[in-house]
Amino acid sequence: MIVVLSDLHFSEAQSTQIGERKFNRNLSSEIFRAYFAKINQFAIFYQIEKIDLVLAGDILEISRSAIWLNDKNRPYVDNRDVNPGSDEEKTILSIIDAIKSEEKVDETLRLFQSIDDYFDVEVVLHLIMGNHDRLGNATPKIRSTIRELFGIYGSENPFENYLIFHDNQQNPFCLIRHGHEYDPANFSINLRHVKSIPADIPADDYGNACFGDITTIEFGAALSWYFVKEHGEKTILNDHNMLAIYERLMAFDDVRPTTAWLSYLLSTPGVSRKETWRLIKPSFTNVINTLSRNQLFAKTLKQTKSVNPIVRVLLMGLLKSGIFRRGIPYWLIKRLMKLVSKSIKVKSQVKWVKNEALIQDKTSGVNCVVSGHTHFPEVSLISAEGKEEQYYINTGTWRNVIPANLNFMEFGQLKALAKTFVFYPQEKNALADGHDWSFHYMSGVSFGDHRHL
Repeated sequence: MIVVLSDLHFSEAQSTQIGERKFNRNLSSEIFRAYFAKINQFAIFYQIEKIDLVLAGDILEISRSAIWLNDKNRPYVDNRDVNPGSDEEKTILSIIDAIKSEEKVDETLRLFQSIDDYFDVEVVLHLIMGNHDRLGNATPKIRSTIRELFGIYGSENPFENYLIFHDNQQNPFCLIRHGHEYDPANFSINLRHVKSIPADIPADDYGNACFGDITTIEFGAALSWYFVKEHGEKTILNDHNMLAIYERLMAFDDVRPTTAWLSYLLSTPGVSRKETWRLIKPSFTNVINTLSRNQLFAKTLKQTKSVNPIVRVLLMGLLKSGIFRRGIPYWLIKRLMKLVSKSIKVKSQVKWVKNEALIQDKTSGVNCVVSGHTHFPEVSLISAEGKEEQYYINTGTWRNVIPANLNFMEFGQLKALAKTFVFYPQEKNALADGHDWSFHYMSGVSFGDHRHL
């Protein structure tokens, strides 16, 4: 049985702490302990002999950490340019250490390190990198550090970028990716125009920086960081409205749809849009002026495949002109936020999954593609030719979700959770219903303090 989890985004909270106030968005280890118990019960009931537990990317939140902002280094650097012993490697290792130091994360990692204690069947742990933990594959020391966190020892080799699982006849039947491969804003090449996506995409394409790396740090982390620099911790902590704005600035990744992000920020309860803009305008100005001076940003923007070349030239021209040194106009922020929201836009990826070479080749035996990345859980039929059904499964996320209403003026708070079990063809069970393989998928959201498992 294959169990797939992705987009857990274990994060450090030290860089967002102000005063004694800490903003820890990590899940309690009890949630994972309970989930392991559920998986174990499931395996025993269906007489499963082995579990392949796949952590399918964006498990560690390396890119979106304000620790990057303490010096000139940024996460939009190609993996091959991160050298052993370099400042970039030291920054990445410090972020990983800060993530591990979070109490909730440390307790959860201890579960993975002793995972055999929670199962009555054999468990094999697999780990692939996504776009937010891409740099986890940069150097041998980083890779060995991450492996130790999860109790995987004995190798400094690069992590796999994808996995193909085979039946007992060694025929492939399930392809697992992180899913950013289908998203040109968060992958270094644009595969949406490729008629047939090869299973084995070159490692450099996974290791190169992309536009999403820029938006993740410069908007997702830097805005709240500059907000504190501008107003000061004490002022924010003593002002209810400013504290509410700060918390909204940190919720960048959770708003859905992503086009509602600026509206979410400007509709902070109890604060007028005009006052909110007055308070956050300096943060946006600092971000834009910092980008205008950053050569790494210029290099990454130049090589990205997700931004129209004309837009790219105009944007770089505006930034280099220096006309926004004293303040950035609201119209430009709206334009930039539109560009940023496109870089994390949520939509079904099944359209591009259909272009997988292993799916197009009806003799390959692959009937299932599993990925995450979008935070949008789904099960979609790819094709059903004869008796052969092919499915795409998106694992969603276990993060919080902030949904917007239709006019983008009101927002909620939901907790998401999706579970994906894929059964090998040789694992005949009650769910197979006569088919050669099967999967069990559960997805939902909850409201309030209880997260249903």
